[in-house]
Amino acid sequence: MTLHSMLPGTNSSLPPISLGGIAIVLLVSLILKFRNVGTRGKDMPPGPNTTLILGNVLDFPTSLPHIKFLKWTRQYGDIFSLKIFDRTIIVISSPIAVKHILETNGARTGNRPQSKIANRVTRGQNMFLESMENPVWKRGSQLVRNFLTRDSLEKDLKTQEDEISQCMHDMLEDPKNFYRHVCRTTASVILTNVYGVRVAKYEGSVAETYFLGTKLLSESLDPGAHPPIDLFWPLQYVPKRWAYWKRLADSARTVRDELYGSLYAQCELAVKSKNFTGCHMESLVSDQAKLGMTRDEIIGIGAVLMDAGVKTTATFIHSFIIALINYPGIQRKAQKEIDTVVGPDRWPRLKDYENVPYIRAIVDEVIRFKPSAPVAIPHVSTAEVCYKGYRIPKDSTIFLNVHGISHDPDFFDHPEEFRPERFLETEFGTKPGVDTTGFRNNFTFGAGRRACPGEALARQNMALTIMNFLWAFDFKKDDSGTGGYDLDSYERPGIELAPKEFTCGVLPRSVAKAEMIRNRMVNAYGGTQG
Repeated sequence: MTLHSMLPGTNSSLPPISLGGIAIVLLVSLILKFRNVGTRGKDMPPGPNTTLILGNVLDFPTSLPHIKFLKWTRQYGDIFSLKIFDRTIIVISSPIAVKHILETNGARTGNRPQSKIANRVTRGQNMFLESMENPVWKRGSQLVRNFLTRDSLEKDLKTQEDEISQCMHDMLEDPKNFYRHVCRTTASVILTNVYGVRVAKYEGSVAETYFLGTKLLSESLDPGAHPPIDLFWPLQYVPKRWAYWKRLADSARTVRDELYGSLYAQCELAVKSKNFTGCHMESLVSDQAKLGMTRDEIIGIGAVLMDAGVKTTATFIHSFIIALINYPGIQRKAQKEIDTVVGPDRWPRLKDYENVPYIRAIVDEVIRFKPSAPVAIPHVSTAEVCYKGYRIPKDSTIFLNVHGISHDPDFFDHPEEFRPERFLETEFGTKPGVDTTGFRNNFTFGAGRRACPGEALARQNMALTIMNFLWAFDFKKDDSGTGGYDLDSYERPGIELAPKEFTCGVLPRSVAKAEMIRNRMVNAYGGTQG
């Protein structure tokens, strides 16, 4: 008996349809549906060979993606594509590609990919991940920019100078913990200006809590720390006791919720009691009703300002010190320059930065050599974009391969060498005569409509810190074996490239400068603690 004959009201003159026939039809339908899954369209950018359905899943790096991306860039050119099941990943590795795809077409490529893990950590309140069409992002990004105007930077300068005073004092008295002194300093600068909360000591402080939360967030977002739950939605329902990634994300959320919740509460109390500190968040809390913002939105803006200015600046300063201890000749040359410009009887000021070209070149070389965000934070296309005749489909994830650009031998002589002089020879450190259309020295801060708005604040803090460090101290390698440039000396999780905690010799350059550092601390905070 066939299935057809069992159906009521059927015409016996029709040919019977067997169960086997139905199975064949279903199989053909599935093949037609999935035959293109994991495959690359002929009009898309080239890339490594794909596997049916899987695409490049087995090829995609789960840690340090910039290393693999650099290899593929040299093989496939300044734009290549990867397929992860039915998803498309585009990696761009030239200034011209960045300019065309992320800037000229910024309205189509300015969104961020959605992440269930990130949403779990942030409860969905993360301005970094919001769509550009979302009023939360529009309102929030404008407020962030309002906090980072030239007038605000001038206002923040005194805070930066005073915090550097304590940092130098702490390094003088406790040199073995200089790594954490730098972390305290960068956190306290932002906390003071954003929340009106100063950090006098790292251990047990909100600064330590912030760096713990950042570490847990980075580990949560590391592709190697969780299965592809954004591709296989059933995975999000795996019970937490069997899902390490959920427990890790929840730990990050707990730390960050407690941190930002308590900071918000302090600002709210200051506003109610009219005991104002003049910080940025107090103005938002005061104008909350007029701005039409929720408590979570205000907390989210505070988190953006912290995430944009604390860890990245600390990472740069740590990387700068690594350069000094690995290249003592470069350190001596920089010290000679700062001594000539500033002299022994005063400490460097921000205005001195324009007169120290070699030190500026070291800054640019540190950013080029070890960018803190080597593949940046990815974008997502909301519409199809074309480049060099290639099609970038809608909903593609787009990586800006900062490391690939800054280590391209077509642009840079011996890119694996640390050589600041290249930035004295040409504006971008590139080979003489190279076409620099679209080039700039700040790709590590992102591009397009999602470029980091805190770049000017970060650069101001970096400039002040490194000039003062060079003026005050000699940095030397110790026998710990830490502070190298090998990959084992850098943190693994996430898309950030940050040095692991390391030690080195930190010695005052003279007795007179040591005494000036102590006096400067007294003038800033009246003693050893602020």
